[in-house]
Amino acid sequence: MKLNLQLQSFILVFILLCFTQQSTAQEGTPQPAETKKEAPTKKKKQFDPSNTVMFVPSYTAQFPYGNMGDRFGFNSLFGMQIAYKMKKNWIVGLEGGFLFGTKVKEGYITDNISTATGRFITQNNDLVRVTPQEQGYNIKFTFGKVIPFSEKYPDAGLLLMTGIGFLEHKIVLNVKKETLPQLNKTYRKGYDRLSNGPVISQFIGGIFLERKKFFSFYGGLQVDVAFTQGRRNYDFYSMAPLKDKRIDLFVGIKLGWVIPIFTQTSEKEFFYY
Repeated sequence: MKLNLQLQSFILVFILLCFTQQSTAQEGTPQPAETKKEAPTKKKKQFDPSNTVMFVPSYTAQFPYGNMGDRFGFNSLFGMQIAYKMKKNWIVGLEGGFLFGTKVKEGYITDNISTATGRFITQNNDLVRVTPQEQGYNIKFTFGKVIPFSEKYPDAGLLLMTGIGFLEHKIVLNVKKETLPQLNKTYRKGYDRLSNGPVISQFIGGIFLERKKFFSFYGGLQVDVAFTQGRRNYDFYSMAPLKDKRIDLFVGIKLGWVIPIFTQTSEKEFFYY
């Protein structure tokens, strides 16, 4: 009996010691400190507009004045420009355009080979009408500057451009030589009143370059002054050489869609939660 009491006492003491040691171990073990959650970072690429190559298809509705107004009416200029915008918003480029118009005020130039009604007699003795048209082109070296409206939008602002180049225009009679041999390619030169010479261009308007390249454009007022001269040695209507010097003036409303190619990118870190 005495032995059983001693055994029970020993077991009870052993259980108490084990429980005490476990409690002490749990209290002494350092708990991990609660760490502050840091905001993750993400690098995002943005276009740097400092150096930008621009492809600019454009359309200009032109109204002629001066000697050009005496010969032609309203015309359209379809152009394409390749330009480079530098760090301080200076722009240099090369521009070319095709000139087209349907109102020719000198339609009388073929009266000596047409009927009283303005028609032409074909080889098959048919009567056809040939409508004269205006055609030409210009090529210009352009340079200018973008003046931003605010620092927040460095790619949007006032656009000032100047161009120097070459302009040519003439009267075109589109007809098949088999139908009217009197207006084949050789004889047509005696009626086209070809003129060309240097041109100076001035543009003032606004420009907006969108970083995602989907919505960039410019528009404004353009004035072209060309100092041209007749280049044909003989004009069939006047029966004399046409070497007259001319001042051809165009005033137009120009719109262009800018396709920018940003040549540099910058990486910025953005924090988000």
